[in-house]
Amino acid sequence: MQAELNWLEDPAVFQVNRLPAHSDHTWYRSEQELAAGCQALRQPLNGRWLFAWSPAPAARPADFYREDFDLSAFGGIQVPGHIELQGFGQIQYINTMYPWDGRSFLRPPQIDWNDNPVGSYVTFFDLEQALQGKRVCISFQGVEQAFYVWLNGQFVGYSEDSFTPSDFDLTPYVRPTGNRLCVEVYKRSSAAWLEDQDFFRFSGIFREVYLYAKPSLHLEDLWLQAGLEPDLCTGTLGLRLRFSRESSAEPCGPAALRVECRVAAPGGGVLRQGPLALSAAEGGFLTAGPLRFEGVRPWSHSDPCLYTVTLAVYDAAGRLQQLVPYPIGFRRFELKGGLMLLNGERLVLNGVNRHEWNARRGRSIGRADMEQAIGVFRRSNINAVRTCHYPNQSAWYALCDENGIYVMDEANLESHGSWQKMGACEPSWNVPGSLPQWRECVLDRARSMFERDKNHPSILFWSCGNESYAGECILAMSRYFRRQDPSRLVHYEGVFWNRAFNEASDVESRMYASPAQVREYLESQPEKPYLLCEYMHCMGNSLGGMESYIRLLDEFPQYQGGFIWDYMDQALWRTDPLGRRALGYGGDFGDRPTDYAFSGNGLLFADGSEKPALQEVRYWYASPARRAQFDWENQRQKAAALRQLAAEQQAAALRAAAAPPLQVIEGDVTLGVRGQGFEVLFSYVEGGPVSLRYGGAEWLYRAPRPAFWRAATENDKGNGFAARSAVWMSADLWARCTGWERPQTSWDEVSILYHFAAPTTPEAAVDLLYTVDPLGRLRVSLTYHGQKGLPQLPLFGLRFFTPAPVAETQWLGLSGETYPDRRKGARFGLHAEAPHATPYLVPQENGCHMDTLRLTLRQNDLRGRGTAALGVVMDDSSFAFSALPHTPHELEAALHQEELGAAGRTVVTVLGAMRGVGGIDSWGADVEPAYQLSAEGDIAFSFYLQPDPLPGS
Repeated sequence: MQAELNWLEDPAVFQVNRLPAHSDHTWYRSEQELAAGCQALRQPLNGRWLFAWSPAPAARPADFYREDFDLSAFGGIQVPGHIELQGFGQIQYINTMYPWDGRSFLRPPQIDWNDNPVGSYVTFFDLEQALQGKRVCISFQGVEQAFYVWLNGQFVGYSEDSFTPSDFDLTPYVRPTGNRLCVEVYKRSSAAWLEDQDFFRFSGIFREVYLYAKPSLHLEDLWLQAGLEPDLCTGTLGLRLRFSRESSAEPCGPAALRVECRVAAPGGGVLRQGPLALSAAEGGFLTAGPLRFEGVRPWSHSDPCLYTVTLAVYDAAGRLQQLVPYPIGFRRFELKGGLMLLNGERLVLNGVNRHEWNARRGRSIGRADMEQAIGVFRRSNINAVRTCHYPNQSAWYALCDENGIYVMDEANLESHGSWQKMGACEPSWNVPGSLPQWRECVLDRARSMFERDKNHPSILFWSCGNESYAGECILAMSRYFRRQDPSRLVHYEGVFWNRAFNEASDVESRMYASPAQVREYLESQPEKPYLLCEYMHCMGNSLGGMESYIRLLDEFPQYQGGFIWDYMDQALWRTDPLGRRALGYGGDFGDRPTDYAFSGNGLLFADGSEKPALQEVRYWYASPARRAQFDWENQRQKAAALRQLAAEQQAAALRAAAAPPLQVIEGDVTLGVRGQGFEVLFSYVEGGPVSLRYGGAEWLYRAPRPAFWRAATENDKGNGFAARSAVWMSADLWARCTGWERPQTSWDEVSILYHFAAPTTPEAAVDLLYTVDPLGRLRVSLTYHGQKGLPQLPLFGLRFFTPAPVAETQWLGLSGETYPDRRKGARFGLHAEAPHATPYLVPQENGCHMDTLRLTLRQNDLRGRGTAALGVVMDDSSFAFSALPHTPHELEAALHQEELGAAGRTVVTVLGAMRGVGGIDSWGADVEPAYQLSAEGDIAFSFYLQPDPLPGS
């Protein structure tokens, strides 16, 4: 057979000579190999390969697979790895539209033959001794997006589906030494219409490649069907096995082989050891069981108990052919009375969507990346993951088995751009839809995922894909999963858009439904349980309002949780135009069209560090009892802190009464107030204090000003708030002082009241009252006078600049970055950090700390020793604050963190009111009403600026 280029544009051709999909088991030749974990019959081919990149098929070295082809012009490339991340072709990020939109007018299954990059790979290998003389196959664990394979000049096969393995038999062509393997990878094929996921568009051999040898009698596929009886303590195990021999004429029936089965409990205790009674079954399988085991521990998130099944395969002569170990979990998952039950208990999914991602390697991740993710899950009470939107590497499922992470395993299918354009549903040319020519290729994707992953106890759901509308093809996938595996449920959210295919999903699944919409469904006495396959869109500074979803869990048993979008920002390390190493997003690589920073919506930053919002997830995904304990401890700590603070303030008042009188200096333009160790200068023309000195240290660069604006978050932009309330941006910059008054001047108190007007229509007014006492405490009282007809406020407070950067902020209040609708997960106590901007992918509002009782700003000398400190202390109620290197307007103007540059001052904002950040979605949903900030009512608060420590304390 010869390779044909026209396969690339034919949805009916998605594989040629590819071996049937099979389980992801491993095998060993002896007990010694098994104990050592040494799989001698596997030979990795990862490493440096020869490589040539071509912009289009016509430009490729078409005969490079020939053994006499001159490879001297080829360069090199690392396998596994993406082509685009190794200096070839175009990096591109796209969300829903197809990546060729506006450049090529195409309709399924067409491709642009003039813009379809090709990677030509070549490597050489000698067979390791253990593989020689046996059947030899090759496994490509992941190749994006379509590829052809040759060995020693002979065509081997062709495959599509980027995210499931493609295995080929090399036996007819392989030599003991001197093998030349050639792989031709195409970035586009008809499969591109099915792989329109919200991610960077790459190509190449991005997962591992290896050879493997089969013994003369080989276990090709196994399905260990572990179950749990209704008594929840009796485990069952059915086995379905498929064998092959070197010659297809040789028998593989029960009489031609023997299989010994050992089942070991955690810790090594053997529950069963002996031969299986095998029976021939339809499809060439052999079956056994079900076997029964009394007193087993059910597998779950709280107790991910794995038992190990080891199969010893013997030929008819009694010779050991291979040992096959596989961990199993006994569990019972069912849909009963409209509820999903795991081991008889209601299942609650505290989940997250997770793309495979590394900021340096893209989706070509390693085990360390997976282990880091599991660690984050365990620390954050995340118990479930959706493999958005493709099957992950096999190692991920094993880690989920071991750690009790519930998995929604999702097929590699998304055709978003074929039916939804600019948010509108328009499925006139949707694929796969109900088009018969697309049916088999999507069924193949379902089959490939199922066959590989079927043994993993962590998988509770098979998902038919993502955002591909609905039709007969996806319904066929759903029916396939149910027919093969009644022990799991089938998920597909897309039926929401076409209820004619409601049968395709066993659960009601939605994306980004508001809490009110979730409630509406649950109050309708539905048949199906409800889950949110995507919710809490964590784009930039987000994840506000999670409480409203979690409270529904207590009220409605049929609401069974969801999956946050998503785990990690998708961004890539790059060198910017100024030579700086920085994280880049769509558009930073010259990619057009693009969706820019829309991929920055993770709980983690792309470098793997945690976003502040993760502490909120950790709280709300904890059990109600643990949350109650956390709340009690916070309340206890805060109550103690308030008592201590009240005692300190009472003592300060007594010391102030006994302190020397204030010295007042009446200038023409400036009012000076002095006391023991301090001085304040109030300017009439600047509209406030221009100097605040304690012990000779200056704390003000300019007079403080009323603060109204925050740099728009991604949610602020997406829901239109930033545009609706843009008047407050100019008010923040251009509020003017309209006058002042001197309400009090005495030996123990000097007050000055400034009046401000904001350039809004109607005009908003702010009164700013400063009062100095003999200890040097400067009481600051702010009153905003509301006006009917003004748009909502982003925030209200006082902003001032320090003359030099503050070395450290220390505050008594809530940990981390908190907002009114994202604060419950913060721990009350004493915290400290250096002023910094939270490194959101696009600079925006950040660094707010709610419920603060006391703030200390510290200055250090060159050796890092503290030289001065300014205290900011609550008056009647707690306050919020931020201490940042940049103003909100500098943040607003920057598109990347590295554009902000070094800061010469610290921008301190003390807040009496702050709008929430929201998180329902990032393209329309507003912040919940309770966390909106009306500009029509008055807002008043006060606090103290004072030396730290106070004199005499």
